[in-house]
Amino acid sequence: MLKRVSGFHETLSDGAIAHLEEGIRIADASFPAPFPRTLEYNAPAHGTWNIVHIGMAVPQSHSIYVCSDNCLRGVVMTAAEMGCRDRFSSVMLRERDVQVDNLETITIEGVSDVIRNLPKEPPVVFVFLVCLHIFTGSDEDYIFRELGRRFPQIRFVKGYMDCIRQKEGPTPDMKLRMAAFGIIQPVRKNPARVNLLGSDVPFDRDCELITLLSSNRFEVKQIYDCDDFEQFLALGDAAVNVCTYPNACQAVKDLSERTSAGFVYLSAAVSFDEIRAQIKALSDVCGRDLASEDWMREQERTCIAALQELAEDLHDWTVAIDYTAHSRPLGIAKLLIQHGIFVECVFLDAILEEEQEAFNWLKEHCPDLRLVPTIQPGMVLYGRGKDVVTSGRRVIALGQKAAWFCQSGHFVNIIEGGGLWGYQGIRDLCALLRQAKEEELDYKRMIPKKGIGWPSLCSTVVSTQPEE
Repeated sequence: MLKRVSGFHETLSDGAIAHLEEGIRIADASFPAPFPRTLEYNAPAHGTWNIVHIGMAVPQSHSIYVCSDNCLRGVVMTAAEMGCRDRFSSVMLRERDVQVDNLETITIEGVSDVIRNLPKEPPVVFVFLVCLHIFTGSDEDYIFRELGRRFPQIRFVKGYMDCIRQKEGPTPDMKLRMAAFGIIQPVRKNPARVNLLGSDVPFDRDCELITLLSSNRFEVKQIYDCDDFEQFLALGDAAVNVCTYPNACQAVKDLSERTSAGFVYLSAAVSFDEIRAQIKALSDVCGRDLASEDWMREQERTCIAALQELAEDLHDWTVAIDYTAHSRPLGIAKLLIQHGIFVECVFLDAILEEEQEAFNWLKEHCPDLRLVPTIQPGMVLYGRGKDVVTSGRRVIALGQKAAWFCQSGHFVNIIEGGGLWGYQGIRDLCALLRQAKEEELDYKRMIPKKGIGWPSLCSTVVSTQPEE
C-alpha cells in the first residue's frame, strides 16, 4: 500500500497498517523503516534529554528561546523542572510581530533586552529560533551578526526548535550538538588527552572504556568534567575524540576535523565480536594496544557466566526492550535470546544501520519476535489497560517506553545505554535486569519526569566491578 514515502518507508499490507499498534513480526519487517510515517502519538515517557537539557550541558551558558507562547510552554516547564530558570529566558512572539514588524528586529531587540537585564553577561548564549523564522524568511545571519556586534564578549550559538523539519535531514537535537561543539577551536595539542563526547549520559570513571584508556596513560575528559566555559573550550586540545552516541556523531567528527584530532565512533556494542572490533579501532586511533587477547577472553567468560545466571533468574519472565533505553535494542535482543532469555517484543520506530547484522540474525532465528512502534496513534491504548505482551509471562521492561506500554513496574530506568559499554556494560546490564526483577517501581510516577539524571547521571549505572 505504501511504497517508499519520501524514500523512507517500505511496503506494508493494508492489514499491517490497520493494526500497527500490535506490532509486526520481524520476519515481515523492512529495514531500516519498519513502519510508515503517520500522525504521531507521544507517550508520557520523558526521561530522554531534549534541546533544553542539551544546550545547558555547556557550562555557564544561557538559553534564550524566541517563539510564541504555545511553543514556550514545554521548554519553560523543562527549565523549571531542571531548577535552571536562572539560565533560561524567552522572547515571546505575537501575531502582530509578524503582521506589522519583522522578526529580525523583534529577535535582536528581544535578545538584547534579555542580556542587558541579566545580573552578569554569560560567556555563551544559545539563541533558539523557530518555525516562524523559517516561514517568514528571516535573515538569520544578519540576526547573529548584529548580536555579535552589540555584545562582542559573548559567543552566540544558533539553536533551532523547528518541528516542521524534524523528519528530513539532521534533527534539532543533532544540529544543536553540532552548533555547541562548533564553538570549540583548535588549541595546543595534548598527546595524552582523549575526549569522550556525545552521550547525554556521563560515563562513570570506573567504566571499562575509561579504564582501558587511563590504564594506558591517557587522560580522559567528558563535557561533564568541565566546571566552566573555559574548560569546555579547552576540549579542543585532545589528540583523540571518541563519540559513543549516534546523534552526536557528526558533531564530534566535525570537531575532530577542525582541531586535527583523531576520531572514532564507538557504538554501544553488545556482541563480543563487535566489542573486540571497537577495542581494536580505539587502539588504532590512539596508537597503542589497549587490551590483550587473554584479557578479552577472560572478559568474555565472565559475561557468559553473568548471562547464564540471568537466564536462570528470568526463566519465567520476558524482557521488553525499547530504543530510548539503549541505541542497540535489537543487538540486546539478540544477546539475550542467544543466552536463553525470553524476549517477546522490541519497541522502536526505525532501525539504525549499525543494527543491520542483529536485524538479519533475528529475522532468521527469531522470526516471530515482534517489533512494536512507539509513535503510531493506536499506541495510546497501551498503558491504559491494554497489554502489549501476549505470552502471559511477567515483564521486565528495559526502558521507560517499554515500561509504559507493558504496564510494568519491573523496569530499568536508563536512557542512551545508561553509561554501559563493552564487556563490563554487558555484566552491568545483567545486574540491572536482575535488580528490576526484584524491585517494582512506580513507573507511572517516575517516567513523566524529564531528563533522567540532570545534571549528573553517575548513580544510574550498577557497577559489577569488585570493590578494592
